[in-house]
Amino acid sequence: MFSADPQTMSPLRSRAWGIGLGTIIMVGVPVMIMSAKTVQITLPVLLAGACAGAYARNRLDRLIPPLGAATVALGAISVFAVLSGLWSSDPWASVSSSLTTAVVLVGSLVLIELMRTEDTRNVLHMAEGLWIGLLVGLLYMIAEAASDQAIKIWAYNLLGLGPNELEPARYYTWDNGVLVAVHPDDLTRNIVPAPLLVWPALMAVTHLSSGRWRWVIIALLVLTSAAAVLLATSETAKLALLAGAIAFALARVCAPAARYALSGAWVLACLCVVPAVHLAHAADLQNAEWMQLTAQIRITIWNEIAGLIPKAPLFGAGADMTYILHSVMREAPTAVASWAGTTHIPHPHNVYLQTWYELGGTGAVLLTAFGLLLLARAGRLPSPLQPFAFATFATGAVQIAFSYSMWQIWFMCLLGFAAAMIALGEGPIARRNLGNSSLAGHQEA
Repeated sequence: MFSADPQTMSPLRSRAWGIGLGTIIMVGVPVMIMSAKTVQITLPVLLAGACAGAYARNRLDRLIPPLGAATVALGAISVFAVLSGLWSSDPWASVSSSLTTAVVLVGSLVLIELMRTEDTRNVLHMAEGLWIGLLVGLLYMIAEAASDQAIKIWAYNLLGLGPNELEPARYYTWDNGVLVAVHPDDLTRNIVPAPLLVWPALMAVTHLSSGRWRWVIIALLVLTSAAAVLLATSETAKLALLAGAIAFALARVCAPAARYALSGAWVLACLCVVPAVHLAHAADLQNAEWMQLTAQIRITIWNEIAGLIPKAPLFGAGADMTYILHSVMREAPTAVASWAGTTHIPHPHNVYLQTWYELGGTGAVLLTAFGLLLLARAGRLPSPLQPFAFATFATGAVQIAFSYSMWQIWFMCLLGFAAAMIALGEGPIARRNLGNSSLAGHQEA
């Protein structure tokens, strides 16, 4: 009743899976830009739909991702993170965070494989859902930034939300129980998906669409993504978008050069982050007036964390211990000097440094290996797909360098979702290149 031979299924029934999954993507992408944490709902829903489609079409063998070198390296990091519970101050916190993250990683790998091996006609529906959803989300973000978040204020008041129901409280201004203003920083997290998803969306339009409006859509995606990022308050998003653009341009000129440049930058970020932090602090950048306060605070936080690494340099303090140990900041930027000696270290705001502190040099080496192997895998993708893959990698590498924690589930889901969207193009582009090669060989013969 629920399964059938793909060869005997009607074209409409077979395409229904692509339409359904494309609809999930089309709805999920703008929603995650409105509220970034919803990606931890969108990813499992998309995975469930893709698995159901594989079952209905007798393709359960596609649920097992290939055991490539990058997958092995990622698995090694996950296993080591779980084992770190043996020596951490709170074993349950380390093991639970590591296992939860491992579940997200496994789900993302399965989804990537399903997207990579999906039929071309279904891929086209999903690709269309991606760029439409992103364009809607970007237009929403621009409207919110330009109107001081009038849409959000209207929606929250319509839902009857009160001062005790929205966090952080300092972002919201109330007048007799009515929301009248929202701080611009409330958009900081919302903009995070945009720089990461613009490259898969551009890939979808460039190589998976053939309509007369293709170049108009590409221009709209480029302009709206740039406008949304520039209007938002996140400097990290701006740097991430710029890094992606540089990687894309370099890969368009010479893909191997882009891979080597990204590989070198990745090694430096993973292995040299501790001395780099100490140098920045020694140069007194945490008090430099030309730097934004958020940057000054980050440098101070990083220096405090870097100072704790020598206590467990080889294996680290244990997964997720940055939040459990609550180390007190011994100093603070001049602008917030009252923090010194009273405020605990908040989010680490640097995954490379957090890896050194929580998983030690062993974890840093494993992370380095994973990134290099992932770049090597990207270098074996069909050549038209490589610039988009390298741009997505560069964007993600910058984002994890300045914000969030490696154990935030929604951020892991976002990275997995972006990788799955890149994988959408692998099958159709590879088949197209193979067809062109076969045609060329036939003509030569």
